[in-house]
Amino acid sequence: MEEKKNQIMFWVINGLIALIVLIFIIQNRGPVQFNFLGLRLEGYGFLVFLIIFLLGFFGGWLWSHFRHQKKGKKPEKPERQSYDEE
Repeated sequence: MEEKKNQIMFWVINGLIALIVLIFIIQNRGPVQFNFLGLRLEGYGFLVFLIIFLLGFFGGWLWSHFRHQKKGKKPEKPERQSYDEE
């Protein structure tokens, strides 16, 4: 039951974030210009913001994917050295 509440809360929070991003994109649909490290980007604000949002989403997904993938592997234990008494 607790897991279902967590899932519902997860989707509610993600829905609110998506709604806020959508409102932000709609309100900024005019032409914009970005300069980044000598690269000049011009276009409609909603497209630029949407691309930036999607890049951030993809980056977060990759971070989570690699973090969980790393946790799934068991760390290698160093080999024990045995000292035989002669």
